[in-house]
Parts: sequence; C-alpha cells; structure tokens
Amino acid sequence: MAGLINNWLDAATELQSKTKEPAWLVEKRDVAAKQLLRLQDPNRKLESWRYAEASRLAQVIESDSRVDKALDAEQSDEVVIQINDGGFAVLNTLPDWLSVDSITSLDSQQWQDLDFSQETVVNLANSVLFSTGVSVKINAQAKTQSALGQSPKVVIEYNLSDRKNWRYVRNQINLADDSQVEIEERFVSGRVNVVNLYQINNSSILQRKQNVRLGQTEQFVSFNQFDVAENVEILNMNQHHGGWLQHHLHRINFNGSGSKYVSGTVNKSIDNNNISDLVEVNHYQKNNQSDVTHRSIAKDQSQIFNNAKAMVAPGADGSEIEQDLKNILLSPDAKIFSKPVLEIYADEVVAAHGSTIGALDETALFYLQSRGVEVELAREIMIESFEQEAVVC
Repeated sequence: MAGLINNWLDAATELQSKTKEPAWLVEKRDVAAKQLLRLQDPNRKLESWRYAEASRLAQVIESDSRVDKALDAEQSDEVVIQINDGGFAVLNTLPDWLSVDSITSLDSQQWQDLDFSQETVVNLANSVLFSTGVSVKINAQAKTQSALGQSPKVVIEYNLSDRKNWRYVRNQINLADDSQVEIEERFVSGRVNVVNLYQINNSSILQRKQNVRLGQTEQFVSFNQFDVAENVEILNMNQHHGGWLQHHLHRINFNGSGSKYVSGTVNKSIDNNNISDLVEVNHYQKNNQSDVTHRSIAKDQSQIFNNAKAMVAPGADGSEIEQDLKNILLSPDAKIFSKPVLEIYADEVVAAHGSTIGALDETALFYLQSRGVEVELAREIMIESFEQEAVVC
C-alpha cells in the first residue's frame, strides 16, 4: 500500500489536465491535495482503520464472482439518478419538487466544504479526485403522497462498468424547509468512493436508505454527512452485504434543536469479506435525540468492524442517546469488532449504550427443532429475526 497518497496525487494531476473547471474549484482541489501531502496512507494506527484491512484499497482481485443485486421492484413514481460511465443520467421525468444538476456546475456560494483529517484521509482523496456526482435539491412541494401513504422517492444508483479502477463521486443533497422525501442509494457495479453531503433544513423529514450488496471482489467506500437544522426527523437504514472491502462513515451534526436521528444497520459478511461501519453523532445543540442500532453477522474468515460514537458538547443539555450493537459469529474463524462510545460534556443527558458478540442461541435453536423445524431453516429464522431488530424503515 506504500505510496497510495502519491498515487492519488498523480491521478489528480492527470485529472486536472483533462478537465476545465472554474478557478475556485481548482483552488479547492489544490488545498485538499496539499493537505494530503501532510498525511499518511490509511493504516491500523488510525481508529477508523484499526480493524479494517486498508491494504485492500490498492488491491484488484480478478474474479468473475458476482452477487445477486436484485432489489425490490422499482416503483413507477421513483426518480432514478444513475451515476454511470458518462457522468450521470436522470432516468425519469423530473417532478416539480426536484432539481438535479452536475456537482461541477455549482458556484462557489453553493459549494459546501467538508472537514477531513488523518482519520478520514480516504475521504479527503475524494475531494481531490471526484469527477462526477450530482447536486440534488428537494423543495417544500415534496410531501407525503396521501393516496399511497409514502414519501416521494429519489434513487441514486451506481452503475459503472469499470470494476478495476476507483471512481470518485461527490453528491450534495439539500432538503428545503418543511420538505419530506425518501432517498435510496443502490449499488449495481463498479469500484466506488463516494462522499454524500446532506443539508437538512428546518422541519424536514428524510427517510434515507443505503443498499450496498457486493460481489466477492467489489469495493465501496462512503462518507455520509448529515447537517441537521431544527425539528428535523431522519430515519437512516443501511444494508451492507459482502465485498472485498466496504468502509462506511456516517457523521451526523445536530446544528439546531428538537431533531431526531434514528439509524439501523445490517452488516453481513461471508468468505473473506471486510466490512467497516462507523457512526459519529455530534450533539452540538440542546434537546436532540440519536438512536443507533447495528446488527452484524460474520461467517467463514470474514470480519466486521462497527463503531458508534456520540459526542455531547458543553451546553447541549436535553440530549438523548441510545446505542445498541449486537453481533453474531457463525464460524470460529470469523471476527467482529464492536465498540460503542459516549463522550459527554453536558449535565442533563440521558444516554445508554451496549455491545454483545456471541453465537446463535442454542436453546432457541433446540426449541425450534423440537417443534419440527429443520436445523438449517431454524438458523435462517433466527438470523432473520435478529436482522429485523435493526430495520427502521
């Protein structure tokens, strides 16, 4: 992996020679590149990579192994934004409540800077190398469709033919005051490093899903930041299955009061998969709630790292925090590392956290078999029940 940062910087030089971008964006790339020069390649000394194999970032494994990417049938009222080899394409007619533009078409006033460090060096590389992505704006006309009882839905789909080279994508999603929408990320193919920045304004409701099901040789890295205003409600559901490498960081910033963030994640690994799922919730203001639930299942020689951290700033009284991380090992060589963290600098806070790692309950398994359920089916029933505990939407 030695020289990974040098490879990124070389690729950035090549990218800039091929593109014509406004001076302000070139300058931002240059600032990010200079920051990269001062940092080290990702390694196990970093908390975010301590239990992940960063060396896999530089590896390309030749294989025809695939995974069934079948998802729920698309609804006719979904708006699908496909990130593809040509950049992006909107596969439906845009409704009045939605606008979609290229991320590179934004001006300097619309651009939102992100704070990256040594811990997030892989995501910083995205700031230097992104070549595509979208700016999505949801206006106040986006409301629950009363006849169906559903929110209007936007799908961001990653469908890239190149499985060997990393593709860097940046998306910026803005929800106006009093809007309501469902946004789902779907992975189809490629080798993707994506940064998603959600700006969620007052009294809006977001139901967000991330569905990443990878074949044995596929890789996906994501950074997802939610900047949350007042009286906002967020349901965030993540499905992370398989892959040579998955590495996800979710950062939630409560910048106003009276908001609620509820997150559920199901991580499933087999063979030699490597999955990391990290959550950082920053309670900067009073009277906000965060609830993080992880359910992880590892088999064979695979490994999973899941970590939930909540920070309560001075003066952020009235914060309520729940962290529930439960994990099941299905074979002796599988590994799961799980760590909930509370960092509290205020007095009036309600907080609880917990983490368990174990095997399937043999007593419950025996009970199902005693009722005539075959052992393999009994295992599937128990695993399905375990996963359902983390389904929030």
